[in-house]
Amino acid sequence: MAGDAVVKKLKKLDGRDLDEIADFLYDEVFKFINSKVQSKEIEDIDINFEISFNDGVNVLDVKTDMSADFDKLSNNDPDLISEACDNALGLLDAYLNEHFRE
Repeated sequence: MAGDAVVKKLKKLDGRDLDEIADFLYDEVFKFINSKVQSKEIEDIDINFEISFNDGVNVLDVKTDMSADFDKLSNNDPDLISEACDNALGLLDAYLNEHFRE
C-alpha cells in the first residue's frame, strides 16, 4: 500500500556493533541530562546498558540500569534519569536505520 513504511532487517550485529550502539545511547543520555542540569549539580552518575542481539529472530534487546546523585541543593526532577533513558531509546531506531540496517 502507498504510505506503508518498509522496515529493513538489522544486519548481523557483532560485539563491536553492540559497543557502538551502547556508546550512542550513553552519549544521548548525557546530552539530555546536560541540557537539563548544570554539570556542577551532578555528584555521581552511573549508566549501564546491557545489549544483546538474537540473529535468529533479528531482535536487539536493550536493558538499562541508571542512577544519579545530584547536589543536595539541586531542584532536579527525580524522573530526569528515566526521561534521559526514554529519550535515548526513542532516538535509537533512527540510529539503527542509519548505521545497521540492510
